[in-house]
Amino acid sequence: MKLPNNWRPKWIAFLRRWRMFKKEASLYFHHIQDDIYEIDKVSHPYLRIYTGILSLLVVINILIPIGFKLSPEMINLNQQIEGWILFGFVLGFLLRLTLTSDRLSYLRKRWFEGVISLFSIIILIDYTISSFGLIAFLFEGSDRPEELFLQFLKGYLLLVVFIKFLQFLPELLDKQKNTARFLVYSFLSLIAGGTFLLMLPGATMDGEGLIFIDALFTSTSAVCVTGLIVVDTAIHFTLFGELVILGLIQLGGIGIITFATFLFLFISGNLGVGQMNTLKDMVGEKNTSLVTSTLQKVVGLTFFVETIGAIGYYLSWEISFPSHGQRILFSVFHAISAFCNAGFSLFTGSLSHQLNATNLGINITTMVLIVIGGLGFTVIWEMIHMRTKRSSWRKRLSVHTRTVLYTTGILIVAGTLLILSLEWNQTLAPFSWGNKVLVSLFQSITTRTAGFNTIDTGAIGMSATLVMLILMFIGGSPASTAGGIKTTTFAVLIRSIATTIRGYNRMELFKRTIPNTIIFQAMTVMLLAGSCIGISTILLSMVEDHAFMDLLFEEISAFATVGLSRGITADLSSWGKLIIIISMFLGRVGILTFMIAFAQSVDTHKYKYPEETLMVS
Repeated sequence: MKLPNNWRPKWIAFLRRWRMFKKEASLYFHHIQDDIYEIDKVSHPYLRIYTGILSLLVVINILIPIGFKLSPEMINLNQQIEGWILFGFVLGFLLRLTLTSDRLSYLRKRWFEGVISLFSIIILIDYTISSFGLIAFLFEGSDRPEELFLQFLKGYLLLVVFIKFLQFLPELLDKQKNTARFLVYSFLSLIAGGTFLLMLPGATMDGEGLIFIDALFTSTSAVCVTGLIVVDTAIHFTLFGELVILGLIQLGGIGIITFATFLFLFISGNLGVGQMNTLKDMVGEKNTSLVTSTLQKVVGLTFFVETIGAIGYYLSWEISFPSHGQRILFSVFHAISAFCNAGFSLFTGSLSHQLNATNLGINITTMVLIVIGGLGFTVIWEMIHMRTKRSSWRKRLSVHTRTVLYTTGILIVAGTLLILSLEWNQTLAPFSWGNKVLVSLFQSITTRTAGFNTIDTGAIGMSATLVMLILMFIGGSPASTAGGIKTTTFAVLIRSIATTIRGYNRMELFKRTIPNTIIFQAMTVMLLAGSCIGISTILLSMVEDHAFMDLLFEEISAFATVGLSRGITADLSSWGKLIIIISMFLGRVGILTFMIAFAQSVDTHKYKYPEETLMVS
């Protein structure tokens, strides 16, 4: 075909018009892309909330078959929730695809999510049009592929939300101006979540779940690693309930924020200076630059010691278990409970069963885990990394570590000797000479916030009970899983008394001068703890009809997060349980920390009034 003579000018004119059109269209769509970018920035927080709501539906969908009896109504509800999860996932993906400024790049990065969305659309079509049969056509011969896909989708969504939370964690840490308050809120959140889970029917053997006050009590006791129980853990909870308690103990022992930050470091990288400054008090590190390494050491050491403890338990059991799985469960549960100084046990009567009470392997494993957990992570790590000769070992240890070790050793030996002598012909009478020493040593160690017992605590005489009260009140060491006023506080108070009696105007410890601020802090902790215990015991005596010694023992056990009881915990009224709950919480977060969290800060004055004496004796 022959082209007309004037085709060239027309073609040039067409190309000119096409270029003008492309330029105008590009400019127009450029403005649209800018608008979309602005909308994307504004909508980002709302999309985050949307993802959170979707993940909540996933959690509910998972919990319904675990925590409830699957009646036809529940099955129908769960299927409806699954439909909403599918629809919500597809809608969320399409919204983000629409709002992003570079869709092609978004599809390249999120191709996997796009494939999942495509399958979700197919399943939604099958759900909506039951006669369509697209799934059956695509997966001919497969056994219910939509269920497998839904399980995968729910797991994927939970993983995405978990990673998003870890990525949001640094931003959350940056916003915290009051570390103590942040710590308090993290414990409260964990307690609330545990309370909800323990109220589910699937958490208890009777299929009814715990009532609110009992669920709150158990959750608080687990998170605060106390061990006081209102129902028998061994026979009242299902495997789901036991795993919930185990998770609460682990997260409460090392701290949920500490654990979450560890996972963030494992997945994403380093933290900023402001974020490390928020965390340094939580991990017991004074040097901000060392917070990251200290946090990794804390979590790593925790899992390592618990693993060794679980192996020790597994090899030491003389009780016949129905299966190796149950034996492993018991070993892991008691290892975590002992290291975290929680005192929860899957045996009725704790470890007082005759096959456990005098079992050397069980006793040694439990005592070692309790002592290591109660020394404090900073002390343990300092001892591990001591590479000098044994002759100069004591000189190289810090004053804090030496104080903790000396005080812990003295308290263990003194407690053992006192309990042994006072109970020789009482509760220890049925045991041989060697077992009497073993049982006394165990009670001396466990009394300092662990909560396990190998003899009936309620049968112990008054004299030995008073000794146990003192040991419980002192507790473990700072930066550990133990409670009480702490060994260092006790050591500083005793040393300050000796210093005052001798007429010194300053306190020295291991040839180092201790600042007066430390003495004031120790006295404050002592007075606040005594006041809290006194007030709570008075309130308990008003609402409970039990012997005063039993109530005092219960209160000190709760405040010091010990977990030992003289057998009245399950018989407490709702008001009594609430008082114990508050005491356990204050004892775990630290009453001084709690006061600092909500006290109004006062500016430091750069002046000093003239000194004047005051008669105090």
